[in-house]
Amino acid sequence: MVRYGILGFGLHAVRRLMPGFAQAQRSTVTGLWRRDPQKAREALQQYNQFPLRAYDSPEALCTSGEVDAVFVASPDALHLQHVMMAIEHHKPVLCEKPMGMNSAECERMVEAAERAGVLLGVAQNFRFERSVSRLREIVGSGSVGRPLLARSEFHYFMRHHARTWLRDPTLACGGPVGDVAVHCIDALRYILQDEPRRVSVVGRSDERSGNVESAAIVTLAAWRAHDRRV
Repeated sequence: MVRYGILGFGLHAVRRLMPGFAQAQRSTVTGLWRRDPQKAREALQQYNQFPLRAYDSPEALCTSGEVDAVFVASPDALHLQHVMMAIEHHKPVLCEKPMGMNSAECERMVEAAERAGVLLGVAQNFRFERSVSRLREIVGSGSVGRPLLARSEFHYFMRHHARTWLRDPTLACGGPVGDVAVHCIDALRYILQDEPRRVSVVGRSDERSGNVESAAIVTLAAWRAHDRRV
């Protein structure tokens, strides 16, 4: 039985992680940390069927002998700090997307995990969807020919979303690009089994999104000099 500690026990943990752990047979949740201590105590009461303990700090959770692995589900800007802390204490860590605020942060995490010999993963859960796996098989078989264009979209209503920190650029890695477009990008890379060589982005903000974009279009080109693929 793998005992997980969750750093950032917010809406994602309540809606998705805990229902999953309730059905799990080889893992459970034994620890949590939340920025709001009162809400952390409320979570203990809500999930009293789990052997849960609320920790006063991320470091206390990472050093606990009752936690085998760490799930980082905190706001984006805290991912680097929390992942590095888990690695420092030799705890395998699964980090929510987006992995970091930029590529430099991601590289630091990967390098630290490799040096420490600690498992590090990113929760790109679309790769485990049956439909996505089936599309990958079809494309890989060549039965539909050579894909020249693929499109993925992700929309959701943000105006009164409970994760209010998503509009705070000091905590969020942008708007929909950092929050959900990362799923679209990773799914396309996985299905097409290819990597982009050129990237262009057009984003728009409004009075409700503040200093992050409210909508965006990301174009990934896998064009090579010796062919006409786009």
